[in-house]
Amino acid sequence: MNKWVKKSIKLASSDKYLDNLMKIYPVDLNLPRKIKPEEKERIRKIFKTRNKKNLISVLLELKRFPIDDPYVAFLRKDRKALDKNPKTIQRIGKKLYSMNLKEIFIGASRPKSPSRQLGQMFKKWLSTLGYPVLAKDNFLKYKNIAILDGGDATLKKFAKEELGYRGQKGLDMVLRIKDRFIIGEAKFITASGGTQDKGFRETIAFIKSKGKKALRIAILDGVVWLVSQKKTKKRRKLNLYETVSRLDKRQIALSALLLENFIKELSR
Repeated sequence: MNKWVKKSIKLASSDKYLDNLMKIYPVDLNLPRKIKPEEKERIRKIFKTRNKKNLISVLLELKRFPIDDPYVAFLRKDRKALDKNPKTIQRIGKKLYSMNLKEIFIGASRPKSPSRQLGQMFKKWLSTLGYPVLAKDNFLKYKNIAILDGGDATLKKFAKEELGYRGQKGLDMVLRIKDRFIIGEAKFITASGGTQDKGFRETIAFIKSKGKKALRIAILDGVVWLVSQKKTKKRRKLNLYETVSRLDKRQIALSALLLENFIKELSR
């Protein structure tokens, strides 16, 4: 088993693992989104008309649509689609009219999901470690430990142009330790299965892919480090814990709480 995996498993079972993790992922209760009184009044009037298309149209103007639906993002970007897709409008409208106005306002007031902010939380914490955060030109010239400044797309572009990275996903970290480059993806896994499972598998595939110019690491936290008690005789894919426990010494996965130790070890 990879030594950083061993350390992460031990860390996750120790006292105050989650307490210390809050320094990196400080998930506080988000305040509900506010809907202006004039917006509420407009919605009330249109709701009474029972016109599904008009109701959807006015609700698309809010920061949050009252219900989760995979087709809403498309309608937000192309309002002409409201006229071109009557069955979709009928389906979404029927769902909206199965609710009352109070439920619609509650749905539209829901705060942003904390899980969607975790990547930015990690990057913000990374910048507090005491290493310089530099733009591309200065980052390339720097001869000690430094962090590349920028969002996912900027980091991915740098990795593609300078480090031969061929992946399509954005990166959460590009780090320089003297003449060595490290690229990383960070994930806080809160449950197994679904989209979280997919994201985890993609991150493991990322560190298993070969890269000549940069070391790839997965910065993982959450249930991934907990030993699974579930056993079955049926053939199945490996669970999260089994997957990380089978990584070899070249495939680095570790808790974010160990990242500073990892950097210091590489810098020796």
